[in-house]
Amino acid sequence: MRPPLCVDLDGTLVRTDLLYETLLAALRRRPWLVFALPFWLLAGKAHLKARLVEAAGDGIDFAGLPMTEDLIGYLRVEKEAGRRIELVSASDQRVVERVAEQVGLFDAVVGSDGSTNLKGEAKAAVLAARHPGGFVYAGDAKADMAVWRRAAGAIPVNGAVAWRDEVAALAPVEATFGAPSRLLPALFRGMRPHQWAKNGLILLPLLLTRAYALPEVLQAALAAITLFSIAASGTYLLNDLLDLSADRSHPSKRDRPLASGALPIPVAMVLSPLMIGGGLLGTLALDTGVFLALLAYLALTLVYSFGLKTQPVVDVLTLGALFTLRLLAGHLLVDAGVPAWLLVFCMSFFTSLALVKRLTEVRGLEERGLVSTPGRGYHAGDGPFVLALGLTTGISSVFIFIIYLVADPLHAERLADPEWLWVVPAVLGWWVPRVWLLATRGEMHDDPVVFALKDRASLVLGTLAVLAVLVAG
Repeated sequence: MRPPLCVDLDGTLVRTDLLYETLLAALRRRPWLVFALPFWLLAGKAHLKARLVEAAGDGIDFAGLPMTEDLIGYLRVEKEAGRRIELVSASDQRVVERVAEQVGLFDAVVGSDGSTNLKGEAKAAVLAARHPGGFVYAGDAKADMAVWRRAAGAIPVNGAVAWRDEVAALAPVEATFGAPSRLLPALFRGMRPHQWAKNGLILLPLLLTRAYALPEVLQAALAAITLFSIAASGTYLLNDLLDLSADRSHPSKRDRPLASGALPIPVAMVLSPLMIGGGLLGTLALDTGVFLALLAYLALTLVYSFGLKTQPVVDVLTLGALFTLRLLAGHLLVDAGVPAWLLVFCMSFFTSLALVKRLTEVRGLEERGLVSTPGRGYHAGDGPFVLALGLTTGISSVFIFIIYLVADPLHAERLADPEWLWVVPAVLGWWVPRVWLLATRGEMHDDPVVFALKDRASLVLGTLAVLAVLVAG
């Protein structure tokens, strides 16, 4: 008879840590609990875990947790062969039981009980007492070394695969599963560098007023783009932390670093406020107006993440406003400023692009037979409404630009050859309907900005529009 197989939970069976999952779920429901955390921790880590489980309620989507699939496949084979399999974790007993219910493989479940934190030496002692004849242990962390010292066999999983030889020196290795996370590539993807292109809007007021010819203004604009990008990446990490359940139920977003478990939650929890704070301090040193624009951007992003994203129409107007604030930051760097029409154009155009994303999401719901997505306000069947509103705002943005060219005399004073600006509405007049046509066909990427950066026709047309603006100046 083969020795029982005892499996760790956090980082082993699942590619995440349930302590931080429950922490996020608790803070999403009651943000003020952050002030109680130090007092709970003073009573011990097991007590902290128990209180977080109570505070999280049903806020954790256990069915969506990222699993180590090859390990689970092995457990199923061993189970069918008659081997005893136990789930033994430092997570709270109630959490371990919920995960065990989802997997449906375990003969016994053992977790922390609110007073004893079942980790390291404590776990080793419990397992040695439960299985005096020996056991095989599957784990992923350095703390599991204490368990492997008393085990009859070892299964290094995920992070522990990188130091398999150290594990083998303590217990014979039965198998290995998963792979260590590549932290830096995962972090880089989580920062969404492709989204930094959006901050190029800061340069548009410089192009339309020829202010780029002033070195100090151009340098300030480039610094503002960098600082906005740093702070925005911090907000992307924050949004992904708050959106774990929704992302894991999404066909493509579930592969994001945090949702998939490739990026550890604590890393994002530390770096997100640091990046946001760094961006704010940098803009404060650069220009007070740009600092206030970034502060408004971050405040609106925070409100969006904590609630506005669930409100239909309001959510896309918020996203449009976030783009407009980027443009406003560039506007504040130019002495003459830019006319209000440009801000209205930006709001209308980017609200339309936000609605493209929503149409893609609604189509995805309908294809998967779902009614709604957690954390979103749109339902299956909302497609016609989203399409109508998105086309209206998109085409309106093109007419706003045309009206400016016809009616606003100031562009003739600011630019040497303003006639070249007619290329811009000509390009947008073709590109906007094309984007919506592809979206209705289901051929659009989740994010139209990502689509534009990868689509050859969009890149060619975008280059023509930028060149026309430069020639006009």
